[in-house]
Amino acid sequence: MSHPLLLVLTASIAAMSIAPAANAQASVSAGKASPAASGPKPIARADIVRELNADYKNVDTNGDGAVVLSEIQAAQARSQKAADTLYGKRRDATFLKLDTNKDGQLSAAEFNAGSPPPQMKRPAPAAILQQLDANKDQKVTQAEFGAIMLGQFDRADANHDGVVTPDEQQKARTARR
Repeated sequence: MSHPLLLVLTASIAAMSIAPAANAQASVSAGKASPAASGPKPIARADIVRELNADYKNVDTNGDGAVVLSEIQAAQARSQKAADTLYGKRRDATFLKLDTNKDGQLSAAEFNAGSPPPQMKRPAPAAILQQLDANKDQKVTQAEFGAIMLGQFDRADANHDGVVTPDEQQKARTARR
């Protein structure tokens, strides 16, 4: 993905569905291999469209078919809250892990002072709106919302079969460099 604003928006939206990521992390912690650990998998355009549609519905909270600045701001706030919650759970688990003799000598305050929460670098919501709003009407339609990512998908799908194979993914990464 070569558009940093879209990447951050997509990451922000994806973070709103943090529960699947937490479940995947739990699987890794339990010694189960993550599907992502086995290497790139083919990506179907239909899957991208389905995810974009779901993400758009999560941002277009009033369901009017247009994403406006306030909805982008609200999506970012939800994303940050989910990230903060996940970080808190990981921090607490790390504290318990670090206190190996279970004597309670490592206080939570000491641990927290040494590990500030991550700060996600985010572009201004107005910049996201400007990048996605192709017709500059200060609203992002569903078509505008997915246009950049679907365009990148279509360029990567060299044989236009609706699936980006690992080989096509590699060639697209190489072409972007």
